[in-house]
Amino acid sequence: MSDVSEDFKFTLKVMINKEKTKVLFAESDSHFVDVLLSFMTLPLGRVIKVLNNHYGEKAPSIGSLSHLYRTLEHFDNAQFVTQDAKEFLLNPRSSFEDEYKMLKLDFIDSQSSRQYFCCFNCRHVSHSVSIYYDQPRCQKCLYLFIKELDVAEASSKGVFISDKASFIISDDLQIFHSATGLFRIISILGIHGIDEAHAIDVTIGLDEILSLLKLSIISPTPLSDLILNKASLVLDSEPKALVNHNEIRENPESTKMVLKLAVQKSKSKVLHAQAGEDFVEFLFSFFNIPLGGLGNLFAGKTYFMAIDNLQRSIAELIEDKYFKSPDMKKKLMKPNLVHGCVSEKYILPISQECMTADKSNNIKFLCSYKFPKGQGKYLYGPIAYLVMDDLTVTPFSIHSVISNLHEKVIPMSDVEEMELQVGLKEAIRILKASLTSTSALTDALLNSITIKHPKRSLNMRDATE
Repeated sequence: MSDVSEDFKFTLKVMINKEKTKVLFAESDSHFVDVLLSFMTLPLGRVIKVLNNHYGEKAPSIGSLSHLYRTLEHFDNAQFVTQDAKEFLLNPRSSFEDEYKMLKLDFIDSQSSRQYFCCFNCRHVSHSVSIYYDQPRCQKCLYLFIKELDVAEASSKGVFISDKASFIISDDLQIFHSATGLFRIISILGIHGIDEAHAIDVTIGLDEILSLLKLSIISPTPLSDLILNKASLVLDSEPKALVNHNEIRENPESTKMVLKLAVQKSKSKVLHAQAGEDFVEFLFSFFNIPLGGLGNLFAGKTYFMAIDNLQRSIAELIEDKYFKSPDMKKKLMKPNLVHGCVSEKYILPISQECMTADKSNNIKFLCSYKFPKGQGKYLYGPIAYLVMDDLTVTPFSIHSVISNLHEKVIPMSDVEEMELQVGLKEAIRILKASLTSTSALTDALLNSITIKHPKRSLNMRDATE
């Protein structure tokens, strides 16, 4: 992060209610809105890392994902195909790295690998969008020796939004263009007492932006919490909406993953799961998913109200003409994963950056030294792992299973084992539960099984019900 970026400050015109207990709305230029919209492009692993680095032990806990991230940090390097594979998961790249560099405040320390290049061979200007490339390579002709350009040479003014526009931002991060009009905006937001509201100027720098990122995933009123120092609210433990599975298409090339669940019958609770490296890689892949990808996958109904409102702003509230380009709105609505970061048989329906047919045909010649096992392959296998209910992962051993039961004072007679196949719908349930619950496997999987205590057996219901 450059010194200039760290020192940059935004100034917001903020309207607060008479009692000074709530932000009614704020008015800003496009540069601040660009930063807000960049939240949607951040991979979950990047969000966790940025907040951990800034807040340390006071960083917010995001369901079971925080446990999973700590597991990854302490995972034995020998389990990974390369050290780079582990580092990629801890600090996942975004398909918007070049846009981060153009923000007035680069609060997430954009990756240096995302730079623009001009090919000496065909003069095509592009940037690397695949983990296959250890060295910059032309995206059109695959020529290796290409010239680096300054970001300013490859971009125009503005990042996501036209740089001449101004916007109104609600307390819960709904964004309207100022031309929408005051009366229309206060009607939509249900604001009362505007005649007695107070106007204040608020300066927003690096610390405040990081606070706003944190608050956008833990509070329904992030601006009030930031500006008026209200107590932050924690995530709801109950889901707001389920995914519409009928609108989600399963990857025909994906295969089901097999889990052996150990369930405590008396409490109907998953104690642990025995899984292969394919399931653990699937869990680690959560860190590659951008916040906007969650919104798209869950039809704009995630657990993060402010993030949902940002997505709604992109889809409905900000007119198309205010986006930097016609394609930018589409990219923000459905942000892609970096090419190669997950397997071609990836079970979740989230797209990767595309490669044209001629590059795909040559892909075997481009396989990265950082990922020698091929696309999205992070862990050696075959190997068995023990996955706890909160998604803590360790190598599987009988001793660790017995020790865990002894530690929790659970008799073997109260434990039953079952085998479960994890397909698309189970995968989505696990992802959704991981966002807020510290018992992700129980919440995601036990609603599809019945425990029959008299026979001490577990029977699967149809998981598609």
